[in-house]
Parts: sequence; C-alpha cells; structure tokens
Amino acid sequence: MKILYICGDIGVPVGGRKGAATHVRETCHALHYFGHEVLLVAANVGDRSQIESGIDVIEVPPPTGKWLGADLRYILLNQRIKHALEHHITNFQPDAIYERNALYQTAGQKWCQRLRLPRILEVNTLLAREQSHRLRAARLADTCERQLWRRERAIIAVSQILKTLMIKTARIDESRMAGFVVSPVAVNPDFFRPDTMPADLSRFGLNGKRIAGYMGTLTVWHGVDLFFDAARILREAGEPVVIAAFGGDPQRADRLRKRAVEENVDSHLRFLGSVPHNDVPSYLAAMDIGLIPDTQDWSSPTKFFELAAMERPVVAACCPAVEEVFGSEEMPGMLFERGNARDMVRCILDTLHNPSLAATRGRAGRRRVLGNYSWSCNIRRIMTLYMRMGARGAELPPADVEGGCADPGEGKG
Repeated sequence: MKILYICGDIGVPVGGRKGAATHVRETCHALHYFGHEVLLVAANVGDRSQIESGIDVIEVPPPTGKWLGADLRYILLNQRIKHALEHHITNFQPDAIYERNALYQTAGQKWCQRLRLPRILEVNTLLAREQSHRLRAARLADTCERQLWRRERAIIAVSQILKTLMIKTARIDESRMAGFVVSPVAVNPDFFRPDTMPADLSRFGLNGKRIAGYMGTLTVWHGVDLFFDAARILREAGEPVVIAAFGGDPQRADRLRKRAVEENVDSHLRFLGSVPHNDVPSYLAAMDIGLIPDTQDWSSPTKFFELAAMERPVVAACCPAVEEVFGSEEMPGMLFERGNARDMVRCILDTLHNPSLAATRGRAGRRRVLGNYSWSCNIRRIMTLYMRMGARGAELPPADVEGGCADPGEGKG
C-alpha cells in the first residue's frame, strides 16, 4: 500500500528529539516495516539521518519572516503544501493519505476530496488552544480547526478525553464517519527492552544514588517546577535520592540548572540535558523509577510507554491522560495528587523501599504496553480505518506475540 504522510506542523522537526517528532517518525517507520511504501511530506524535516533510508522525504519549508506572525506563516505554508502535493500525488500515486493535524492546514483534505482518496487525520492536541499565545488570530485558527475536523471521514485521537473534547467543541457527527478511533502514542518494545544495559551515570556524579528519572521536554505544563519542591523535601529528609531530568533545549536546561543551585537543591535535583534518541533506552534503564510530574489533560504521555516498555515502575501525576493509559488493573506504578510535591515524594519513597512491588509494577507496565500501545497495535488501528474506507492494499499486521492488541474499535485506547 502506498501511503502519503503529511506533517505540516512547523514545530515538529521529524528528525528531532521531541516526543511529537518521534511519533511522526516512528509511525512512518512502522508503516514501512509492515510492508507499506511511505512518502513523507513535512514542513520541518530536521535531522534526516534519523529517518529510515527506505522512506522518501520531501521538505516544504514555511516562509521564514518572523514579521509575518505564526498565523500568516501557516496560511502561506498551506498554499505551498497544496502546490507541492499536486506534483507529488501525481508522481507517487498514493492509495491513501495520513496526516498529522496542523494549524490552518487544509491542503491534504482538499486533495483527498478532489481525488476521492481515503484519508486519516491524526489529532494529538487542541492545537489552536495550545498555541493561542503565539497567534494573532486565535479565534480564526480555532474556527478553521473545528471546521476541518467536522469534514473528516476518519480521525485518530490520541486520548479518549481529546476525542470527547473534539466532538463537543466541533459538534462532530460520529455517525457519518468511517471511524473516530482512540489510539495513544506507541512504542517499539523491541527497542525499549528491560534487558538494555544501563547508561553509566557516574560521570554526572550520581554514584550510590537512587535515581528518580524524568525524560522529556522541560516545559511548564510538564510539571517540571514540581521537582524543586520535591528535591527540597528529599534533601531535608536526608534521602539518597536524586531527581535526574534528561531532555529540553540547552538554554532552558541551563536556566533550571542555575535555579537548582540558587535554591540549594542541586544535591537532589539535576538537569542533565538532552540525549540522542538511540541512547534513550540505556538512560531509562539506569533509572530506579520514572517520573511523569504532569501533562496536559488531553495528551498522550509518550514517556509512560517508553518507561513501561523498559519495565520501569512509574510515579505519575493523577491527571486524565495518565489515568487513561495506566488502566485500572495491574497498576504499572503509583499516582500522586496533581501538583502535590510531598505526595510525589511519598510515592517515590514507597516505590524505592519496596523493590519486589516495584518489579511487579514494572512487569505489569510492559504487559500493558504490549497489549495496547505497541506500533503493531497502532498500525492495526490505522489499517482497520483504511479497510473501512476501501483503501487498496490495506491489511492488518500481526499482533505482538507477547501481548496481542486491544480491539481497534472506536473509543478504545
């Protein structure tokens, strides 16, 4: 099956280290792995060496003038993508289109309507709301986004709460669609393996310390500020536990590092910078537990799936997106009261002081990943939607041998 993947989001460098970039890249890799030919058209390719050689990549860069503002840059980018697609659709002759939702991006939808191509729109967040602080015409962006959603025949949302919010805000009529499926971010369980050799953290001066680790961007909505209060509590209690945060751009990491020194918590809180994607499993393996201090209510917490696949017990904020992927049976970790640093520390210490239970939770997390959140599961959901729309060459890949896959019907994660 020939699939044209479109990513018109300027802020997602496909070859980069952001979770969103990993999601785009790994979806393309998984489609290719299961025998499909993929052409990726992206506004921001980033490091091409991170994209498998079997995937053709076309970059359609946005206008560069900052004076244009975010709105006009995206609107002009939409026109560029529209013209680029005319050429590449003619040459590539796709059987279907898969697109990641982006601001003001209607070109893919219009081409699919014109050529009657099956198309899936993947929605990862309420983008117009999330980016409203950067937009000059936030209401217009929101209106355009909702209108785009209402016209779609097939949508994948990364969480149940996101699907619910989309239906409510855009007044989507599910009955006229081929499918509106919940399919959270996935992970490759063969890459994120519990038998991975741990990275040597001695160069960071962490010898003899228990590591409560975080891996991800250092944005405010990820709850990173909570680490400072937690580190203070750990220091006052004399606990040999270090909160080690990996990720983030160098400038932000440096500011947080200086703040930790100024607040005298650097003995228990370290910001260690970004690591290459290929090295992520070894750093996760070096953690005693993984932390998810917070996330948006409607997002899909990428790092949960990676930590769980590595059999790391997870301590996470009790928020809708996390509760959804944690499940209600065989808990893969502990949930703490959102925004409560003392409760987060309690969960960290309870986990560290009970290694047998921590190991049980780690194994439960991997089982949950294999049964619901592997790339095999996600591709099955994608192919199910394409089959409903009559796409040529659509077929289900095999389920993961260890766990199988959850029913890919609407509303199931």
